[in-house]
Amino acid sequence: MTIQARCLLLALGLAPALLAPVGFSQTGGRVQVNVDATRTQGKLEPFWASQIIHPTEALLTDWGKGFLQMLKETGAARQHVRIYNQPETAIRVAADGTVTYDWGRFDEMAGLILATGNKLKVVFFSMPPALAAYPEAMKTRPNGARFCISPPKDYRQWEALCADFTRHVVAKFGMDEVRQWSFTCWNEPDLSGFWLKADMPEYLKLYDYFAKGVKGACPEIPIGGPALSSTKTYSDPKQFQLFLEHVAGGTNSAAGGVGAPVDFLGVHTYGGSGGGGGPGRKFPDVAYMLEQQLRYADLRDAYPKLKGLPIHVEEWGETSGGTAGVSAKKPAADVRNSEYGAAFLTAWVERHIRMRQESDRHFASFTFCASGYEKPPEHDFMGYRTLDTKNGFRKPILNAYTLLNKLAPELVKAETVPPGGPVSAFATRDGGRVTVVLTNYQHDRIDGSGAPAPVTVTIVSPWGAGTRVTLSHWRIDARHSNAYTAFKAIGSPANPTPEQIAVVKSRMGLELLEPVRQVDSSALAALSLDLPCNAVSLIELVKVGE
Repeated sequence: MTIQARCLLLALGLAPALLAPVGFSQTGGRVQVNVDATRTQGKLEPFWASQIIHPTEALLTDWGKGFLQMLKETGAARQHVRIYNQPETAIRVAADGTVTYDWGRFDEMAGLILATGNKLKVVFFSMPPALAAYPEAMKTRPNGARFCISPPKDYRQWEALCADFTRHVVAKFGMDEVRQWSFTCWNEPDLSGFWLKADMPEYLKLYDYFAKGVKGACPEIPIGGPALSSTKTYSDPKQFQLFLEHVAGGTNSAAGGVGAPVDFLGVHTYGGSGGGGGPGRKFPDVAYMLEQQLRYADLRDAYPKLKGLPIHVEEWGETSGGTAGVSAKKPAADVRNSEYGAAFLTAWVERHIRMRQESDRHFASFTFCASGYEKPPEHDFMGYRTLDTKNGFRKPILNAYTLLNKLAPELVKAETVPPGGPVSAFATRDGGRVTVVLTNYQHDRIDGSGAPAPVTVTIVSPWGAGTRVTLSHWRIDARHSNAYTAFKAIGSPANPTPEQIAVVKSRMGLELLEPVRQVDSSALAALSLDLPCNAVSLIELVKVGE
């Protein structure tokens, strides 16, 4: 940070976190968090750490490559990255009508993703106009990209397209690699903006020929659908049930016989709708998103042939509507700017861990959707569904991913007393390290006006009395790890100066709440702190000498 930027921070009352730490308080706590790091509860996979590149066509630009690198650096993508296979750019039609495909563009995108250590989720979307029954059924994204939402004029050509792509990627990347990917047929076919007339029976036919093409070329690749929209399916699940009925026992349009191959159910769930709350809800809410996910599982399990089939949440986030920004009608879109997004993420991770421990409903993956980049922002922090802003300011939710990236690989017992309140906790360990994540999630206080929670944390360490421990405490709240607060403090300029940009960027990373210190393990019997509304803390203990 430059001297000028540091002075500006001080003048604004935003001293760097380490200059004015708000450490463990000396007051008693109303919430007791008990962690027993001697009692393990299974492995912790980073199920939260998959992302969507949207728009897909931007991945090969400098911005897209930088975005992908940001996902890797922050730990936001550690399992999967989802893109469209974009057959409209690959098709080649000869003068005699012969159709071939050049998947070189896809190969380049796939190579970038694989280089980050992630596997691919591939959505087969859109229809090349040359194959479309209605080639005029074109849609244009805000960035100018065009795509066709028509069914094919000849379903055998669609089957051939799906088979050609599958054979190509297996030959290019190898069977051992591609069998770790997943293929989904289309995107939100219940919406007329993605599938002509939102004709679900026509989509079932599309799925049958997709399945025949992919499985005919490579039976080992996992396939699924229908990836319907979140709010519409919550309000009326009949379209989803129609898909379940079809794959479980319907007439297969492509192969004949009964049912259709399906290895997972692709679904979309959000904490709210269109930049606001869900149906009948004023604000986004983790509980609403979990309700959707459990409802999908219940609907699946009503079909004996499908009971326990893996569910892939192919899109999720605080609230849908990628370019629904903050406005008088959508004030709740501000949750995508502030520390609320971080608290939403970590609160949901804790609840999902608890759900898995109590009753595994077979959710295999979750892909966060930051699809607000297709509309160029006029200024920073517009409330779009993005992870960073026009001038590269990283939002607090990215710090939550960085925080989660610090977790150890083994879950240990953690409980809050009383349970069920806004404060939640979970904990992990490895040989010489224990981590505890605390969240004070108040979904109806999107402005952070809710009460702070005095919390006392008791940690039973696995190392015995008298052990020296290094204690680090990271915090995401309105004052820490928060570029949005810094941006507002300098007046939310439409065109920030280089000096102002430096000020905001100096606060956008994950920050310590207090200086790192050493303590005796006996001090872990009562660590007291104040946890503000929609704040997240990570307490990390490392045995000295490890």
